[in-house]
Amino acid sequence: MSNNDLIVGLDIGTTKVCCVVSEIGDNNQIIVSGVGVCKSAGLKGGVVVDIDSTVHAIEEAVQLAARQSGREVGAVYVGVTGEHISSLNARGVTAITHADHEIDFYDIERVLEHARVIVLPPDRMILHAIPRSYSIDGQEGIRSPAGMSGSRLEVETHIVNGLRTFIENVQKCVNRAGLNVQEMVFEPIATAEAVLDDTERSQGVVIVDIGGGTTDIAIFQGGAVCYSAVIPVGGNHVTNDLATLLKVTSEEAERIKIEHSQCSKSGIEDSEVISVKQIGKTDMRLLKKRVVCEIVEARMEELFFLVQKHIKKSGCDGVLSSGIVLSGGGSLIRGAQECANKVLLMPVRIGSPKGISGLSSEVDGPAYSTAVGLIQFGLKEITDNHNHEVTGNPFQSISKSVKNWFKGFSAN
Repeated sequence: MSNNDLIVGLDIGTTKVCCVVSEIGDNNQIIVSGVGVCKSAGLKGGVVVDIDSTVHAIEEAVQLAARQSGREVGAVYVGVTGEHISSLNARGVTAITHADHEIDFYDIERVLEHARVIVLPPDRMILHAIPRSYSIDGQEGIRSPAGMSGSRLEVETHIVNGLRTFIENVQKCVNRAGLNVQEMVFEPIATAEAVLDDTERSQGVVIVDIGGGTTDIAIFQGGAVCYSAVIPVGGNHVTNDLATLLKVTSEEAERIKIEHSQCSKSGIEDSEVISVKQIGKTDMRLLKKRVVCEIVEARMEELFFLVQKHIKKSGCDGVLSSGIVLSGGGSLIRGAQECANKVLLMPVRIGSPKGISGLSSEVDGPAYSTAVGLIQFGLKEITDNHNHEVTGNPFQSISKSVKNWFKGFSAN
């Protein structure tokens, strides 16, 4: 990859759109050169509910980032989430018919395509088919079968799919903002690129990315993702609870959440009070801080109990040595780490982007993990494809067929 190539991540969330522009330096170093954030109300739970509002937010965020970087943005890696996203694990098998039985990249491409041949409703499309591991003639646990010998090649894949119309609507918003989509990426897959290390992936870890309208989960074991899901609960639900129960506006509830709330009432004295502006009242009112924290604690505990259900459903309960990594803006609620630890009984840490330079201080919080992860995902894709071209390797990432679909859609 030549110096100063541009990779742009676009995280279209329920509460905000975040655009991060990066240039690629020597040794594939990611150099963040522009960051743009704009409030958004065009999505609900990861699904577009107002195209014009979403397009405006994308345009503003991208313009801010492009202006700061001094570079023109034409194509972006886009994060996708929503309750409509689902996943499953599938297996593909192919016979090796060469005379020398040496597995080449055509064989790998073929077995991956076989794994994608699953029965899905016509209104759904595959976002990712991620190889987890290969086996040759029954020998399991092979990470890279190219060049090895055998008669039967099998692959375990993790397949992420979503409703075609919902994904197309996100695509339309990006296109109407004057941008091309390099690839659609399921958000926790991108977030993992920014916050996890190889040891965590190998020993077993859960990404819990708490956004405004949803919480995304991805479970890694043996170095690869084995389970993913979307929970329709996020930071906005905490805000809504506060607004309803304290009888304040959404704006006032958000302020209370940021300035005064925490996920536990322990340590809060009964005498501690905060000032709030209630609907229909002219004067500020005093409320016990303990009441606020009880509301937040109840909702966050509910969220982590839902995470626990998914961990049990995955079959990975008890074998996740690296525990939980929280990310996303919702992880910044005070006490979230301790609350997760109390409910899940596992080690918990807050994950922020790493492995970047340039304007790294502007994106060093967990709220930027997905946008930065989209860049790291894109860099890995570009590097892999470049290496394939250099070596004359015809095999390309299985996700490229999805990318080509989106490019074709853009051209229509």
